[in-house]
Amino acid sequence: MNIYDFFNSPDVAEHCQSIGHNFNALESAVMISQSDKRTLTEKHAAYRTIIAQYPDLEIPKAANHKHIKSFHQALGEVIVYEEQILEKLFAPEPGTVYQASFRYKRDCIGADEGRLYSTFEKALSDALGNYEDDRVVSVTINQRSPDSENRICLSAKISRSGEIMAVEDYGAGIALLDSCYIDVPVPFKRGDLVEGDHFGGDMGNVYVIQSICRDDPKLHSMSFYGDLSDMFAEVHHEYDGSIGCDTMHFYPDLRYCRRELKGGERLLKYVSLYMQDKLCLCHLLKLQKYFLLDENMSEELLAEIIAKEDINEDTKKDLLT
Repeated sequence: MNIYDFFNSPDVAEHCQSIGHNFNALESAVMISQSDKRTLTEKHAAYRTIIAQYPDLEIPKAANHKHIKSFHQALGEVIVYEEQILEKLFAPEPGTVYQASFRYKRDCIGADEGRLYSTFEKALSDALGNYEDDRVVSVTINQRSPDSENRICLSAKISRSGEIMAVEDYGAGIALLDSCYIDVPVPFKRGDLVEGDHFGGDMGNVYVIQSICRDDPKLHSMSFYGDLSDMFAEVHHEYDGSIGCDTMHFYPDLRYCRRELKGGERLLKYVSLYMQDKLCLCHLLKLQKYFLLDENMSEELLAEIIAKEDINEDTKKDLLT
């Protein structure tokens, strides 16, 4: 099994390969669980490969999971547990209803829900129809209990092709593979322009790295007691012409942003150069003013403005590429 086939970020996969980093059973299982490329069936097959081929581990007690004497055994229980969730999704109690939930890209409404259906299959049809809207980032089908004020009980994340990618039981607490912190080497440094697919909302999905938790010795020394939510990066993002600071979780999903940015997000390119000491603060603030006046300023006009500024030629090249 090639663990890198499950990585969401090709840049992180390439970096780990280049430095010869080895992932143990726990680390491999966590990266597999977070994969947006592989279906739940493929993940379970990979878990079985870990149990058969990787050395077993003993996992000490941490904040969100008990002491685990055999990780192999615990991982086998994860497979059984998730298969049981699938059974409940397809063979529910009488009166159970299903509803698709849609998460949208930035600048669209944050989330929306479809109508209620009596079967998973009908909700799935609704979900796939909404995936035709290119604003939709992800779709989840929720099973709601008839006796709990429509509370969500179970959910399944659905791919654009209708495959089940992950399942969750909302009443069970943090799942095992979400309750463990792992250390994943990444190539990113302060000031790098990156993007990710999972976040969106007001933060969008393009960021400038401020710091990554694994680079902070104090945080890293305490990280054993955390979970996946503690695998965070502090980032700058753009919103409505301004630059904000926030936290995004599971930093191994980040990748370098190589595409041409649009609208106000273009300002992040210049924030990146400023944080790398390639652009002074006065020029950054001038560029922000121009974007505030005309968010959709043409590249030609922007190039003319930059050409007139008193900036060294190497930085001008960075600004204009």
